[in-house]
Amino acid sequence: MYTRVLSLIISRLVIVLTLLGLGILVSTSFNRNLDPSPLVLFSVVVSLLSFGYYLLLRLSEQYQFQTYLQVGGDVLLTTWLIYLMRASEFSLVPLYLVIVLGASMVLPRSGVILTGLSCLGCFAALLLLARVLPPENRGSILSQGNLLPQYALALLLLTVLGGQLAERLRRSDTELETATRFLADLRAFNERIVQSINSGLVTTDLTGTLLSFNRAAEEITGYRAARVRGRHFFDIFGDLSYLPLFKTNSLPQGGGRLPRFDIDCQAQDGRSVHLGFSASPLVSEGGSITGYVFSFQDLTEVIKLEQEIRRRDRLAALGKMAAGIAHEIRNPLAAMRGSIQLLQSEMDLNEDQAYLMQIVVRESDRLDRIISDFLAYARPSPLRLAKVDITACVEETLTLLRNSPEVKNVHEINLINPVRPLLFVADSGQIRQVIWNLSRNAIQAMTEGGKLDIRVALLSTKELEIRLNDTGPGMSEEQLERMFEPFNSSRPSGTGLGMAIVYQIVSDHQGRISVTSSPATALAQTSGTEIIIRLPEKELPHTGITGPLEKIEP
Repeated sequence: MYTRVLSLIISRLVIVLTLLGLGILVSTSFNRNLDPSPLVLFSVVVSLLSFGYYLLLRLSEQYQFQTYLQVGGDVLLTTWLIYLMRASEFSLVPLYLVIVLGASMVLPRSGVILTGLSCLGCFAALLLLARVLPPENRGSILSQGNLLPQYALALLLLTVLGGQLAERLRRSDTELETATRFLADLRAFNERIVQSINSGLVTTDLTGTLLSFNRAAEEITGYRAARVRGRHFFDIFGDLSYLPLFKTNSLPQGGGRLPRFDIDCQAQDGRSVHLGFSASPLVSEGGSITGYVFSFQDLTEVIKLEQEIRRRDRLAALGKMAAGIAHEIRNPLAAMRGSIQLLQSEMDLNEDQAYLMQIVVRESDRLDRIISDFLAYARPSPLRLAKVDITACVEETLTLLRNSPEVKNVHEINLINPVRPLLFVADSGQIRQVIWNLSRNAIQAMTEGGKLDIRVALLSTKELEIRLNDTGPGMSEEQLERMFEPFNSSRPSGTGLGMAIVYQIVSDHQGRISVTSSPATALAQTSGTEIIIRLPEKELPHTGITGPLEKIEP
């Protein structure tokens, strides 16, 4: 309606200025007796009114009222112009027909009929006025009155036709508004669907230029949709030209189902994410391919879970094997050690023979310790849950570690921001074992010295978090993959069971452990390893008490 009212204002100005131009042309070239001054005055008045109409249109949304106001003003102004031009030989009564035609474009049928009757009434009023005027002031009005039946018939016919046109326009407006609202709702609904799905969804044209980027894609990659539109697919997800799907400089032009593929890429914040993609052609209504749709999911946690399951399976198999081997080895080992000790006590040995006997006894003891560790890993003792102060457990363990011969002056061990007391339901002995094994490994890895920071905190999820950061040389991907397997040790004197026992203890507490490491390389500015352990809240046996418990003021 706004557009139609604006069009009415513009059309009125065009008609009036055209009429003014024709009047001036006729008065100067064909009929010098024609006075164009009424047309000039009429044009000025209409121009001023049009400016006022435009301001009212911008300030008010009562478009129907404005339309009636303008059409009514046109009828009165046209009647006034006919009266001013009464001395002219040219009849301006057909302007009423233009008014009725214009009204049919913006008014309903009743408004068009009212406009037609108003025009007919004003023309009749002019004829009555001419009869009472002096003869010298009547002009050509009465002569135009001879055509009143023709004008009346034309006005009536145009009014009827204009009413029909107005009704059709009204119906078209209603249908168009309904269709527009339906399309807007459908578009909004589709947009909500695209933005609500958990999978990342991007669309590209045939050259790989990104056209859309949904909310899930933003959350997974860290890129904002407004910043990636117009960029190439490879700019966001890396150079994938090595994949069969991207063997050429443009995406494949064929139809049908496209192959799935998995990639490792880097998010905007530097995170490494593993994404699984499925691709399909974007087909237009005519059946031609205009682009491609890529749907992807973040499989990083799934991959980690699969690795965790494989690790658990390997450890479970090794644990069963370890239990059997330990039983088969321990008994003959004890017999051998006892026999050696008996021979040592009964025989008169020289210095070299006694030294060899000591080596046998010492190595037998070392094998026995390995077997004991194996049994501790393969057949762990049941949890002895109690309400313990985790901070005290960590401090006591670190005190023992600082006094061990492995810790040198070049080593620094810190407990960062300890919370005293930090009460949690756990097995205190096994927690000490975890802290000892992890801290000792970190110290042994930092042969040239370094710093070990330990943080213990209670998370908002009611989980206990133990975080260890060292500045050692770090570990490779292969070492990270096998670090929790038994007999996996990088030190000649190590048994390779320390980390396996840590993993078993964390699993028994139904917790989880994650390790990230930055190996020392020529390009790396820093190196080190971070280990994070998170243990869930547990209940004390046969009580309703749950941990973690509230902190107690010292």
